[in-house]
Amino acid sequence: MNPFIRSLFSATTLLLIALYAFSLPQNPLGWICLALMAMLYLALIWFALEWWTPARNILAVVLMIALAGILFLSHPGSSDLPTGLLLIPLILLMAREQGDQRTLAMLLAVLTMAALVVLAYNAAYIWTLLSVVIALYMSVRAINIYKQAYNLSQQNVAELSAAHKELQETHNALQAASVHSMRYAALAERARLAREIHDGLGHQLTSLIVQLQALEIMLPGDPESAGQAVPGMLATAREAMAEVRRAVETWNEDEGGIGLAALQGLVSQYAAVAPFKLEFEQEGEFSEWPQELSVALYRILQEALTNITRHAQASAASIRLEEVDERVILTVSDSGVYTENTLLTPGYGIRGIQERSQALGGSCSFSQNQPQGLKLQVRLPVKQTDGRLAEGRPVDGWPADGLTDWSTAHG
Repeated sequence: MNPFIRSLFSATTLLLIALYAFSLPQNPLGWICLALMAMLYLALIWFALEWWTPARNILAVVLMIALAGILFLSHPGSSDLPTGLLLIPLILLMAREQGDQRTLAMLLAVLTMAALVVLAYNAAYIWTLLSVVIALYMSVRAINIYKQAYNLSQQNVAELSAAHKELQETHNALQAASVHSMRYAALAERARLAREIHDGLGHQLTSLIVQLQALEIMLPGDPESAGQAVPGMLATAREAMAEVRRAVETWNEDEGGIGLAALQGLVSQYAAVAPFKLEFEQEGEFSEWPQELSVALYRILQEALTNITRHAQASAASIRLEEVDERVILTVSDSGVYTENTLLTPGYGIRGIQERSQALGGSCSFSQNQPQGLKLQVRLPVKQTDGRLAEGRPVDGWPADGLTDWSTAHG
């Protein structure tokens, strides 16, 4: 109870005791009993509920009933008010929320009601009074149950809000980690290209330098042979220029280039350790990708390669990447154990790929790779819109009841 309710309840209880006291003849014993009841009521009202242990609650109820019994026995019929009325505040106090003592409080309330009936048996309106007291008790109890439910719901809302905040922070951290891993993969791919340039372009330039030195020697004595060597040197120079252009395109510093380079780096990392032959093919030109699309493609390809490694038992796998009509199409095929007779259900791998595709307004489909194996195709729009696929939609090309786990599909 809040302080206002406590004060109002205290004043009402003291007023009831005072009315009863005025109706009694002058008797020190009755006044002492009423004074003790008043102090005990104030203690029950104002002391914290945690202080009232089961033993103290039992002692307080027994003492209150005993004091009322003394008043009844010492002044039988001398008061206009039934002595049992003095127990009504005690019944209402037992209706308060008692925490772990709910059952005990209910039993004590029933005991007090029985005492009220005994002490007011001669009143003409005893049963009406008892009905009113029971109604008051149930009302107070219902209010306290409602307050408890409301407080619990507020606590749950607060906990859910805190959990949502933590999940949001975790999501942001995972997104940041994804970007960092993509940048690392992009840097790894650029380092690999740097080694290839060093080995390939360096060899071509060295060969061109040697040929030019030979041309310098041949020009004075054998101009005809020198002229025949020029086309070979031009071919070497053109190949070196093509190598430079490829490096410049890959090392583009914008965010779109990072996404593509990250995929290339991821494939290179897997190709170095995978127990199967891995091929990567990129078709046509690519636009700049937003960060969300780059992260989704990176994680989808990572999940697909991980599952092929764990479950497919494949000897080869291929990756094809293209951009058509402002949609990036990623196709991952393997030569694993999947056949037409193998069921396919959305396990963690498939669900993760499907949810990432749907979150960006795209789609994913699974089909058989001829002659055997599984083919995954993901289509994601380059420009994000507010449209999203319906949640719970089956994987494209497969009925909702005909799907099995990715691991089952790969044996």
